[in-house]
Amino acid sequence: MKKSNAIGKKGITINSIDPGPVDTGWMSSELKNNLENISPFGRVGLPSDVASLAVFLASAESQWITGQVLKSRGGL
Repeated sequence: MKKSNAIGKKGITINSIDPGPVDTGWMSSELKNNLENISPFGRVGLPSDVASLAVFLASAESQWITGQVLKSRGGL
């Protein structure tokens, strides 16, 4: 049996999150302003945006999602 099958049979999913630009204090004001100007939502990501997706992926509601890179980039 392949390892991936063994993991799946245990109900384990493996995914990753591509959060894009998230305001955690590392951005210069100029970079942040530039990103906000091109963002469909007029802002950069917040840690809570990434956290919400991580909580969803850890929940039973995401049981059919595995082997994916989920882009949580607000359209950027």
